[in-house]
Amino acid sequence: MPSSADAADVQPILNYLYSLNGRGIKPGLERIQKLLDAIGNPQHAYKVIHVAGTNGKGSTCAIIANILQTAGYRVGLYTSPHLLNFNERIRINGQKIPDATIALFTECWRKLIDELNCSFFEATTAMAFDYFKKNKVDYVVLETGMGGRFDATNVTIPEVTVITPIGRDHQEFLGRRLAQIAYEKAGIAKRGIPCIVARQTPRVLNFLSNEISLRGGDFYYAPEQCHIANIQRFPECQKLNLTINNLKVDRVKFPLIGDHQLINLQAAVTALTLVKNLELTPEILRQAIAAVAWPGRLQILSNQPLIYFDVGHNQHGIRQVVKALKQIFPTQPIHLVLALGSVKKYDRIGKIIQPLGGNIYLTEIPNHPSVPAEMLASVIRKQIPSRPIYVDNRLDRLLNFLEFQIKPDEILLIAGSHYLAPQVLPFYGVPLT
Repeated sequence: MPSSADAADVQPILNYLYSLNGRGIKPGLERIQKLLDAIGNPQHAYKVIHVAGTNGKGSTCAIIANILQTAGYRVGLYTSPHLLNFNERIRINGQKIPDATIALFTECWRKLIDELNCSFFEATTAMAFDYFKKNKVDYVVLETGMGGRFDATNVTIPEVTVITPIGRDHQEFLGRRLAQIAYEKAGIAKRGIPCIVARQTPRVLNFLSNEISLRGGDFYYAPEQCHIANIQRFPECQKLNLTINNLKVDRVKFPLIGDHQLINLQAAVTALTLVKNLELTPEILRQAIAAVAWPGRLQILSNQPLIYFDVGHNQHGIRQVVKALKQIFPTQPIHLVLALGSVKKYDRIGKIIQPLGGNIYLTEIPNHPSVPAEMLASVIRKQIPSRPIYVDNRLDRLLNFLEFQIKPDEILLIAGSHYLAPQVLPFYGVPLT
């Protein structure tokens, strides 16, 4: 039996878990299934809603979890990556997994994790499944780590599956063509189970529809099921009316801004209406949607100046963020701080950020492989040569500089990676809820 572990023991445990990243990403469900077999297959102890896609997975999961919790259920939420600490990945009704539970699980199963040569994500997925079973949750909202077909989360039999917008990301693992990426994402579709697809480009939509049908899934296109109207946009929220089947919800306040978040909202609400024996009322939906919080998604860090932080980390995601802000501030220049991970494509990034109209400040992600700021600058200068560009590869130094550079009536966007959060959020005194 493992020894008792307390919170003071957790850092060495986390160091061990992070070291599993060195084993790389290995397709296949054999290792995770063997680990779960040993644990007692906890993934079958509750109802699951499974979410895959390129962008919007985390936001969609947060919306679904919040609606279920508001409806009175005990809800597990498994997402990745985290912003500030590992515990954010595994939550029950918003409360993060305790350090002691992380340590105890890892001590108990470390030998088998090593014998099976499990990856970091496989080990943490098993930990989440076990934690949710022991705490008797009703539902688990499950975000894939990457892809879908061979993702460690794809060992469940869900109530519904959801595929959020698909774009080019993780191409070194999922393939260079959108059809290849969509094929991997569609791997979560299962025979006889509703699969809700968020708004897609026509080509991707056609591919997903065919692929889900081949897998025997029941295809539903969210924009055809859930209609959103009378949208009003504000710096801190959107207000709208929502109709799903015979359910009408007026005067909804939605704290996540941008058209991309409306796409996520459509998919989330559609998915829940297809869960068997789940009753939703307009008041539950109105209250739950108004209370959605998902840090790092156009999160306001300061009001004077108005500073947004977004973890959009690929060209598709950054394009959506730019569009969202220009809808709210069509004529006002928006300054940008940008850093990108080293595996991200950035060939069109200048054209994507051009509509912001403000100064561009390029930096690098602390303690993480990044596109060199000077290399990023050379690409952007070719695409928007007239725009002022400042380069400082140290994020902390740049943030201190901007304290004096950005005027109280100006707007600043900080974007490009989840891994900026450990320095950005504390700098502006914003705790993670």
